[in-house]
Amino acid sequence: MGAGGEQKPPARSGGGVCGGPVRRRLQPIGKPMERRASSLQRIKDAADWKRIGLHQKYADQTMTRPLMRGWFHALTAFIFTALIALDAHTLSPGPVTWFAVVTFVIPYWASTALHCVPWRRRTAHDLALALDFLGISAGFVGQSVGWVGVGTWRGVDEGASWRLRFAAWCARGNVSLAAALAWLLTCALYNRHRQPVMLYCRKARFAIVGANMLLLGCVETALCHDWRLNVALQLLGRVFVPWYFLRCVAVDAGGKGWLPLWDGVWSPHENWHCAILVLHCLQLHAVSIRHDGTSAFVTFLEVVGGSGHAGG
Repeated sequence: MGAGGEQKPPARSGGGVCGGPVRRRLQPIGKPMERRASSLQRIKDAADWKRIGLHQKYADQTMTRPLMRGWFHALTAFIFTALIALDAHTLSPGPVTWFAVVTFVIPYWASTALHCVPWRRRTAHDLALALDFLGISAGFVGQSVGWVGVGTWRGVDEGASWRLRFAAWCARGNVSLAAALAWLLTCALYNRHRQPVMLYCRKARFAIVGANMLLLGCVETALCHDWRLNVALQLLGRVFVPWYFLRCVAVDAGGKGWLPLWDGVWSPHENWHCAILVLHCLQLHAVSIRHDGTSAFVTFLEVVGGSGHAGG
């Protein structure tokens, strides 16, 4: 006891100089190699990477997966990614390259991540599902912007036709709709423990994508000068594709349609994507003729042929 009956404070063992405070060294959270190994382990545990494209169930355990689901997306994405990377400048002008990327690369790789990867973690599956939904809307938006070109952002020239002005406003509207869908999907991911991402605000999502589709149809009708090609685009893209989806592909669809099916291997979903691929090819053909005067597929053949001669 000290003077006045006060208790002395306990002596500090190993105190600093002149009894000063002891400086404690912060323990490292983890060595860089350990943190890197931990990150790699999390990636490894997120999916069964040895069974890519072979799994029969999705991570949500609510839907079965036919054997060919996702392979169609992966093949399409790989081919067009390789063609664009092989000699991207031959797809000039820029809007045509942009159109090809947002039509055949981004959405198809997003679908591949959803359908081909056997996710173990529900969070990873939900994120892939949200990116797949967003990729569909982004495709409509990117195609609208590809048709209009830089006028979407900078504004069209004063002497531009009313068709181009109308198409530019439709493209801007599509951008706004995609932003709304991105916010909706963010909310869906945040609330995924209460309601599945697949069902979160489903009607609102369908309404946004439907509006995306209609606005793209307006852009195509305004800027596609070949009326026969435009009729084919509208009948396939605005009539058959959405009708077949609601009739045969949607989660609550009851029909099977007349197109060929193979139980456990090939479903209406694959038939639907075949129709979409035909539509996308027609769209790329139309937009490249508008901007370049030549079909992009002629350019692709020249690129492949030139590479073959160079390799030989």
